[in-house]
Amino acid sequence: MKRLQAFKFQLTPNGQQTRQMSRFAGSCRFVFNKALALQKEWYQSDPTSKFSYVKLANLLPSWKQ
Repeated sequence: MKRLQAFKFQLTPNGQQTRQMSRFAGSCRFVFNKALALQKEWYQSDPTSKFSYVKLANLLPSWKQ
């Protein structure tokens, strides 16, 4: 018989870590929104086009700059 066990962890970041986590979340939100807008634009121009992870991943370095 298998026994399942769970653990609870609580993060207690200091001020600098809180800022870094906020910046990280903001960056993720920016990339998601930009990719979504780009996919919508592609779909409006050509509804039969396929979306791929590779296309979007290749754009990330240029977005970083």
